[in-house]
Amino acid sequence: MSDDFAKRIGALLNEIASISQQGAVYHDLNAPGPLRNAVVCDFCRQCLENQSAYLFCRHTCCNAALNALSSGEPFYSECWAGLLFVTVAVAPRNIGRGGIALGGFYSPESDIRETVGERLNMLPSRDVRALRKTLTSLKPITPSALRGLGQYVMDATFSSGLNSSVFFAGQNARYLQQREIAEEAQILRNTTQPPPDLMADICRMVLYLNRQDRERTRLLVSNFLAKLLMASNWDLTKLKAHLRILLAVITSQDVLRGMPWETAVNRELRSMHRLEKADTIEAACCEVADMIQQHLIADVRPEKEDSLPDRALTWIQCHYSGKAILASAARATGASVSTLAHTLRRETGKTFHQLLHEKRIAEARRLLSTTAMKVSDIALCCGFTDQSHFTRTFKGTVNLTPGKFRYLLNNEH
Repeated sequence: MSDDFAKRIGALLNEIASISQQGAVYHDLNAPGPLRNAVVCDFCRQCLENQSAYLFCRHTCCNAALNALSSGEPFYSECWAGLLFVTVAVAPRNIGRGGIALGGFYSPESDIRETVGERLNMLPSRDVRALRKTLTSLKPITPSALRGLGQYVMDATFSSGLNSSVFFAGQNARYLQQREIAEEAQILRNTTQPPPDLMADICRMVLYLNRQDRERTRLLVSNFLAKLLMASNWDLTKLKAHLRILLAVITSQDVLRGMPWETAVNRELRSMHRLEKADTIEAACCEVADMIQQHLIADVRPEKEDSLPDRALTWIQCHYSGKAILASAARATGASVSTLAHTLRRETGKTFHQLLHEKRIAEARRLLSTTAMKVSDIALCCGFTDQSHFTRTFKGTVNLTPGKFRYLLNNEH
């Protein structure tokens, strides 16, 4: 653990002590030896200083930190001694490092001596006697108060810059979706209904998407993905094959609704590229759910504009991800190269290349801020020849590299 990181953790632990008057402990996933604030209760202090009890405590808290990181929310559970605690993951630069735990609590309805006494028998008798003397330092807490502490610590990690609220929101959205899919799958397992009609569900999905019916689409997605998982027998390759059919149907509907053929196909290819990158069932489900969400918010109906500049801007909107050149835009808009170039300069004050550049950078900024796509993949999706070209162009415009832009955005507070 670096000195700078340890100082930031220490400052946050002290802030927790001064504001909430609660003891807090940080356990690092890779480095043994906890950090704690000055108001940790006597029982927890004894546990941290006792070699046997500390190993139990560290194991419990590190597991809790991993669960909190996976779910994107505070993790509530019982510690090795049977006491209530809450843990918030610490993930600077979106990489899990450890967790901050607040514990030493018990339910007002429980018999604390009986509950903890049974667990203490795992320790040598000499250690048990010392810990029993500190039971009076433990605090009762209600479920709502414990949840409040968890949310407070989570917010504190955001405001301190240790965690990114954007990253944790994304983690939580994926966690909730996976839980919904698992619940739907369990319901399907317990029914005696005939095998699901997947094509009928795909047609329903397309119907809701065309109507921009967000609520019904959201409710259908988890159920539909659960059916796909069961139909594919939880095999990732078979799942991707089913999802490929869904993407093809959506593409055909885009074309029928007025989207240019090339634009619809390019969007499907980008979606397929992201799907192929998914190396787990969970990641594949998340990618598809995100694609459907993007489809809901996208306006695929082209505006009917008569002016040449508007036709050119629409063309750029549809072709920025490929080899977009002035000559192709001129042919598509029914103008000569010189006429289009002169008109764009007169009406917009910008050249064709500048307008294309603005669109590519704007899309790159969107993908950097709203997805976890690799920078190299974003470069290709936005029409740049390679990652090096993308990095030079992006830095020349934004004055930051793509990686630095994403890092600063995720660490805003």
